[in-house]
Parts: sequence; structure tokens; C-alpha cells
Amino acid sequence: MTRRTIRASIAVLVAGLVSVLLGVLTATYTGSLGPHAAQYSVRLNGEVRVDMGPLGALIIDSPLPLNLGADVIVKEIPAELTAPGTSPVAGLTADLESYTQFLANPEAAIDDAVQGLVTDAVGRSVLFLSVLLVTVALGRLAAHGVLREAVRSAWSRTGVPALSVTLTAVLVSVPVIELTRTSGGVGRTSTILAGTPLEDARITGRLATLVDHYGTYVVEAIDDNTSFYAAARENLLAAYAADPHPLAPDPVDVASPDSTESTESTESTESTDSTDSSDSSDDTDGQDDPGEPTPEIADPGDGEPSSAESEAATPEPADESAVTTALLVSDLHCNIGMADVIGAAVTASESDVVLNAGDTVMGGTSVESYCVNAFAAGIPEGVPVVVADGNHDSRTTTAQEEANGWIALQGDAVEVAGLRILGDTDPTLTSLGAPTRPQREETINAMGNRLARTACDLAEQGQGIDVLLVHSPYAGRQAAEAGCAAATIAGHLHRQVGPRPLGWGVQYLSASSAGAGHGTPTIGPLNNPAVMTVLRFDTDTGLVTHYRLLTIGTDTSAEISEWRAWPELPPEYADVTVDQE
Repeated sequence: MTRRTIRASIAVLVAGLVSVLLGVLTATYTGSLGPHAAQYSVRLNGEVRVDMGPLGALIIDSPLPLNLGADVIVKEIPAELTAPGTSPVAGLTADLESYTQFLANPEAAIDDAVQGLVTDAVGRSVLFLSVLLVTVALGRLAAHGVLREAVRSAWSRTGVPALSVTLTAVLVSVPVIELTRTSGGVGRTSTILAGTPLEDARITGRLATLVDHYGTYVVEAIDDNTSFYAAARENLLAAYAADPHPLAPDPVDVASPDSTESTESTESTESTDSTDSSDSSDDTDGQDDPGEPTPEIADPGDGEPSSAESEAATPEPADESAVTTALLVSDLHCNIGMADVIGAAVTASESDVVLNAGDTVMGGTSVESYCVNAFAAGIPEGVPVVVADGNHDSRTTTAQEEANGWIALQGDAVEVAGLRILGDTDPTLTSLGAPTRPQREETINAMGNRLARTACDLAEQGQGIDVLLVHSPYAGRQAAEAGCAAATIAGHLHRQVGPRPLGWGVQYLSASSAGAGHGTPTIGPLNNPAVMTVLRFDTDTGLVTHYRLLTIGTDTSAEISEWRAWPELPPEYADVTVDQE
């Protein structure tokens, strides 16, 4: 029994080592490099080689141990998610922005590739180990206990040992030679990259000329981007450290909603109906449903609660354990420089959950996975993220978010951090240069009506929702007006609207948390202020009590507003009856 245990342990150990070796050496990953698809594979030559095809290659010494390296084959720019009528000029502009985004923060794509290779290597190792162990077990069963004698007998025959050793050497040496083949020192370094992590990189072909000519701009872009967001993060943390009430409002010093701000928001939004369908730079193109009345984001009419009633201070829960703090972000549009800033905001505000009102990426393509991964990596571990994907996100984006553990709303209520949240992905898809088109057979208004019916049904069952989270405000107004959602939260317009009464509920539209504005790119240092919102919920009632704004300026400044009371619901809210049809 001892001998059998030792032999079995040795067999498992050897099989494990062989499986890990095979898994690592055969690992591959298809990811992105800027706007390009890229194929990553492991090598044993101690080099990282980025092959740009006819342009040449960039070769650097690998920082990995055990002489591990990688080959990166840069492929085409995917034509996925395009549509007839796409403007080639706008498409090229999107590609240029993607290059700039990658160069401004290449670590996100690199981390994405490393994670992909490690995941693939682990999966392959487990597969190889399973196959080897099953093969050994089948061999023992097939040999009826005489496997060792059969091997010993075959090995004793003339020529078998020599042939076996030769065959094994050939089978091992051929792939090993290929895996360990180096570049032979080809290429040259560029003085432009001196003082950067790529100062020792060797560059071949026409790529070397391009680096010499444009490398200065690239290096400056990386430095500017890194220093800008590092300063913004530090300024936000410093602002929190100096804030007298960082986590909860002072009961005797809480601001009421600013009536002037509310009026300005109302006026700006009333003009939306005439501009949304034509101004694609405002990220609202295609959001009005043809053939249907355009829904207005307007204050409630006669018979509904007045703004004076709603501006009364909302009582703060007596028990702090009955409070959920949420950080609201929206319209990130792949500005991954904000990832660490958002993470710092989550930590400083001690948020229990992150609410994302959509448009995390730009076009919903597979190569934008590094954007999602970068934002996910910036969120502190253990803090859940609930997202309502927008019209710049696709089903591909949803899968990327779910792979990172995010909770993507898809028409059903979820309970997270003591809150019941309802929402859905936007039914349309917009990408630069392409007209907005449907992702499913449903309009914005139809989606809003469906969510309102769902919210009302849940309310009748005693499982009412606390938050309706959608991207387009035109899909959230119906539930608020019906009295089946106390708070409806959206983004999409790239500016703050509210919070203010709408029907029997309260509506709030978040500004962009990445500086997205009218025609200005969300790459590099901010071109517009980036705004996040901290919300405090009374989990006993499910109602928002207070909120505050965290604003990062274009000069890296960080401003934390005073705590404001959330508008109260009318006393009749709990008794509202709704004709759900």
C-alpha cells in the first residue's frame, strides 16, 4: 500500500508539473492593442515582441521570470458593430482616439493581456492534467495490472530505448527551439524614448522612423495623463481629509436643494426635445422614438406635489447601520484615467455600492474590454457595481462587465447593499460615425413603460423597488410619474438635472463622470469637469435622504459640495394607485 501511494503521488506530481509547463507554454489570448485586435502568446526567449506587420516590430527585454516572454501579433481593426451609412472619416477619428487612449494609459491593456494569458494558462493546465491522469488510469485498467511488466518487456528489446529517447528528444526540442528563438538583436533604440520604460526597446522597420518622428508627442501624452489623474486623485483625498463631515451630513447644517440650480436644469432640459435628435455630439442622437410623442423631462403638473413641499429637509436615519452609501457615476466613455480617481472616491466616501448609469465605453466593441477591466480594477475589492448599460454599450460590453463581477441590469430587480434596484440596458446602440440603431425590438418609450409595469407589479406584491437605474432619462420617467419608483436615476445628457419631483417620484440625471461634453473627447486630461454623486439611502424606507457632488476640474482640482437634502416624496406616495395599462 505504501509503494502504491508513493507511485501514485509521484505520477500526480509529474503529471502536474508537465501540465503546468504545457499550459504556460501554449497559453494564448486575443485582446486589444489600441483599436486593433491582438494575439498574445507565451515564449521562452526572454523578450516581449510587438509585431506590427509591415511597419516593423518593437522588442523589449521581458520583465517576467524564468526567461518567459511574449509575442504580440497586432491584427486588423475590427469592423464589428458597424452599420450601413457609417462615415469612414468619423470611423478613422474613433480609431485615432482609441490610439490616443491606449498610449495615454497602456498599463490597462497590458494588465488585460496578462490576466488573459494567466487565465488561459490555468485552464489549459487543468485540461492537460485531466487528460494525463485519465490516460494513466485507462492504461492501468487496460493492462489489467501488468502495465509495468509490459513497459519493462518492451524497454528490454534491442533498439527500443534508443528510439524512444530519440523520438522524445525530437518531440521536445522542436517546439522548445521555436519557443526560445530570440530576435537576434535586430532593430535599434530611439533617443526619443530615453527616460521611459521603453528606452531600451529595439525597433525595426518603418516603425522606428515613426517613433523618432512622433515619439515625443506620445511620451508627453503619457506623462501628462499620468500626472493629471494622479494629482486629481490626491486632491480628492485631500479634500475629503479637510471636510468636516465626510461621511454624513451635520443634522443642523444641511442645505436644501438649490432652487436656482433646479430652474436652470429645467430650462436647459426643456430645450432637449429640439436638439437631441440632431446633436450627436451631445450623445443623445437617436434617443427619441420616431412616430411616438417625445417624452419631456418636465416638472409635474397640477395636482402633484409642489417644489416647496419637496424641498423640506429629509430626516436622517437615527441608526447609522440602516444607511447605505452609493457612489453614482455615468458616461465614463472609456476615459480610464478616471478609474483610480473613482476608486479613491469609493474609498473616501466609504460607499457600499457603485451605481453606473451607463455608457462605460465608446462603441461596444470587443477591443474595448481593457476599458471595462480598467474601471473594474479601480473599484476597491468587495464593493459591488450595478450598471445599466447605455447606448454606447453593447451586449459585448455587458458580457465584459459581468466577467468582472458587475451586476448588469436586464429588466429584473436585484437586491444589492440593502437596496432593491430595477433597470435595463438601453435598446439602442450608437458608435462614432454610425447612425443610432436598435439592439432589440423595443423603443425607449416601450422600455420605460415595461419597467414602470414591472415596478408597479413589485409594489403590489410588497417588493417595491428603491431605485430605477437606466441610462436614458426617457426610459425612467414613466415609473416615477406612476408612483412606483421613489428615485429614478439616469445619465446620457452629460449634465446634471435635479434631483427634482417628477410625478409621484424624484428624478436625478447625473453629469458625465469622465468629462464628456459637447464634441470634446474623453481622453487624456479632462476637457470638462467630471462629476460623481454620493447618495445616502435609509435602508429601512429605501429612500434617498441626502446627496453631495464630487467634482474634478480641468485643472485637477477637487471640489466636494455640501450635503444636500433629497426632495421629499408627497405624503400621498404610499397610497398612489396606478392604472398599469
